[in-house]
Amino acid sequence: MRTNTAKQLLRSGKPAVGLWINMPSVVGAEALASIGWDWLTLDVEHGCMDYETQQNLFIAIGTSGTIPLARIPENDTAVIKRTLDAGAYGVVVPMVCTAEEAQRAAAACRYPPEGVRSAGGGRWRYWAGPDYMEHANDEILCIVMIEHIDAVARAEEILSVEGVDGCFIGPSDLSWSMGLHGKRDDRHAEAIQRVLEAGRKIGKFTGIHCMSPDEVVQRMQQGFRFLACQNDAAFMMAGAGAAYRTIEAARCASSAVQTIGTTTP
Repeated sequence: MRTNTAKQLLRSGKPAVGLWINMPSVVGAEALASIGWDWLTLDVEHGCMDYETQQNLFIAIGTSGTIPLARIPENDTAVIKRTLDAGAYGVVVPMVCTAEEAQRAAAACRYPPEGVRSAGGGRWRYWAGPDYMEHANDEILCIVMIEHIDAVARAEEILSVEGVDGCFIGPSDLSWSMGLHGKRDDRHAEAIQRVLEAGRKIGKFTGIHCMSPDEVVQRMQQGFRFLACQNDAAFMMAGAGAAYRTIEAARCASSAVQTIGTTTP
């Protein structure tokens, strides 16, 4: 079976860095994968992607050394099964608030006897290797999202679940669950730190969504290991927006000079 190099990094205590894909573009996914990110995660929870589109994006990402993952829309056994069969090498499960919910996610990611994943078909057989089913339980990543203040209080219980590889903090949803309406204050920072410390205590990696490359570096230094650097749409809008503002500023300056030059006394 093809090695999950992102999981390999995480197992060794090293950072695995990637970004979210929100736009259902096969060429866009292929282009981002060619850069060298450790992983790319399809944001199926918030992006507009059906199963066929997801499979096509996994194929595009899989042409490189980048590992394809997916944030699924809900903690559902059938959803996880179909996502992994389509070629994801792991899932990020949203809004996990209890150990029981974490157990359901972990079981869905693994074949019996460790889990309940159905041993049916899937396109993994065409690219992951004929021995996929023998090694999938070790290679597939099961990452649960701790993004509610209730989950923060139960972080150790959640991360202690067998089969859960690590967690990923959603800072925005966490803020809303705390009544902060998206803002981040000392209480928010303290909640994030509690999850990070729980991961250290249990021996599981902790991840977090970052809004800039600088934040990725900062979080990496704090001890976070699964790091998301924005998403494809944010990178596109930032680059295109910066280009537009530069051109528009020059155009306005040029227009002002021309106007002054043509003014008659």
